[in-house]
Parts: sequence; C-alpha cells; structure tokens
Amino acid sequence: MPSPPQPFGTVVSNNGVNLRKYPSTDSSIVGALSHGTEVGLRSKVNAQNIDGNSIWYLLRDKAAWVAARHVDNTGQVPLSKDVEPAGPQG
Repeated sequence: MPSPPQPFGTVVSNNGVNLRKYPSTDSSIVGALSHGTEVGLRSKVNAQNIDGNSIWYLLRDKAAWVAARHVDNTGQVPLSKDVEPAGPQG
C-alpha cells in the first residue's frame, strides 16, 4: 500500500498509539493506530508534553489527535495557532 500524501506520520511506538479527541492524555480515546501505520497529518499544535515532546498532530482523514512523541512525520506539518476540537473542518 503506498504512503499517504505528505505530510504524513508513521507510528513508531511498539505498543501503537491512542487517538484522542483533544491533544491531551486526559481527553477521550477515539481510536488507536498500531506500530508502523502511516496516517495523513493536517496540522500540529503545542499542547501536553509527552516524554519531552509537546507537539500533537491533528489527523487529516479522522477527527483525532495523536502525540508526536509516538509518530515520526514525513513532510512539513503546518502549525495551527489554536487547539480546535477535532471535527469536520469547514
């Protein structure tokens, strides 16, 4: 299966990673990605610090956030000024 268009992320955590409604581990889990999964990234924000990394990515095709600590990105992910709830982008 080909990689998604850039920017995209590859899950590097051996245990996979949870997808969150907001960029925080206190937020509800809305899904999960397994190790090695490639997923399109819409934007990034500075939010909760996870093991020294405070970047969180908003997925392109799903209303969910993922901690950058567990994802290697390929391509330039635009910085979003506001933490918006994951949801339909108008």
